[in-house]
Amino acid sequence: MTQNQSILTFSLFFFLLIKSSFGQDKTSNVTGQLPCSNFDIWHFKECKESSLVGGETKKVFELGFENQENDNINEISPWGTTNIHAKLAVDIYNTCVFPEKNENGYSCRMETKVREIRVMGLKLKVLVSGALFLGEMEEPVRSVKNPIQKINHGIPFTERPRAIQFNYKYNAGKKRIKSIYNSEPIKGCDKAELCLLLQKRWEDEKGNVYATRIGGVRNFFDDTNNCWLKDTIIDIKYGDITNELFYDSATMGLIPSVSELYVKNSQGKMVPLIETGWDTKNENPTHLVLYFTSSYEGIEFIGSPESVLWVDDIQFVY
Repeated sequence: MTQNQSILTFSLFFFLLIKSSFGQDKTSNVTGQLPCSNFDIWHFKECKESSLVGGETKKVFELGFENQENDNINEISPWGTTNIHAKLAVDIYNTCVFPEKNENGYSCRMETKVREIRVMGLKLKVLVSGALFLGEMEEPVRSVKNPIQKINHGIPFTERPRAIQFNYKYNAGKKRIKSIYNSEPIKGCDKAELCLLLQKRWEDEKGNVYATRIGGVRNFFDDTNNCWLKDTIIDIKYGDITNELFYDSATMGLIPSVSELYVKNSQGKMVPLIETGWDTKNENPTHLVLYFTSSYEGIEFIGSPESVLWVDDIQFVY
């Protein structure tokens, strides 16, 4: 393997870290409120990395009960995080999402970090942002070929909430960088992000999956000076919003035909999800996509090390 091939392999691997989660069944239909959204229920695994990358034992946290084989949907966590296990040439664990004690129990803490790895004679510095999201994928990750296609985004959801409510705190790192195997400075301030999409999905006879955008919201957060902002309410926008003054096609537009969002079809095959238009009939959704992340351009390996986002008590307002 050449140096460039090694760099490409680990770049793709950390791209996958941004959008993946522990491989548990999170696709059962959820209505009303999302389970485990007060972030008081966590468990962890003690995982040993390969000696080639230091051989450390890491605590890898997951939301929800350790045994999720339970028929009670209200006790099964639909949440994934960017804490995952990859088994490529070596075992590597990414840990940037943790529980943190607060006055009412626990909150979810997401950190942006630069992970330094020495392997195959290379010293790699990779920026990974902490993320909390709804979805699933198989673990351990054993391949970096087409990593986006291995992630099943979103969960079944049929409600039409008026808004999403939560508590949050955000400390933005002072300098943004882009880091894959080296680091370079990037202009601008880091921000945290919330993205919520309500979709009506369907599948054609060939197994292709499409969606109508029923509603959604995308919001960016600045530094809160180490203060919690409680009971933050953000309205969900329904229908065709392209003529609204707040509409920004770059951040609020439909998922394009060259999709960065993949889902599992009825045959169990991962396929790209394509949004075909906006809802004009006030229909109910079939699926919900939702994520929070500590650096809004983390998927491009851009962010500020030491940026930290806390969220707690997520609920829908009806």
